[in-house]
Amino acid sequence: MNPRYRLPLLLCASMAALAGCGQMIGGPKSAGQPTAQAQAMQHMLGDVNQVRAYTYGSGDRASAQEAADSLVGWSGQLAALFPPDQAAADYVDMSPERAKNAPAAMTRTTIALQEAVRLGDRAQIGRRLSQVETDGCGFCHRSH
Repeated sequence: MNPRYRLPLLLCASMAALAGCGQMIGGPKSAGQPTAQAQAMQHMLGDVNQVRAYTYGSGDRASAQEAADSLVGWSGQLAALFPPDQAAADYVDMSPERAKNAPAAMTRTTIALQEAVRLGDRAQIGRRLSQVETDGCGFCHRSH
């Protein structure tokens, strides 16, 4: 694996695990069941990996396009999944302002990725994917 992708991948995987842990403490009704937030993060990570596979030459463009489209769709749901005030209360390193601005950052970067996949230039897709990981996912999952 390319070393520059290790940290973002680790951050996304950690985020998915933490999203599930933080919400499952609530009681028996959700015990052992992944939360909507954890499911969304897992799905988005799968989409990122599908696009990455295409950039490395092991995936097909149709699957990469489907994954990029899915990322845009999930990005549009982040505000509902992680309401800013609640996210700030649930995640100690998340300010309400950061939680409020994260969906726009994720949407902006995933739309650029979606367009790059549509055009099919693997080098550009790789650059846009890196932006999704650092400026989109990283908006919440790295120290600011």
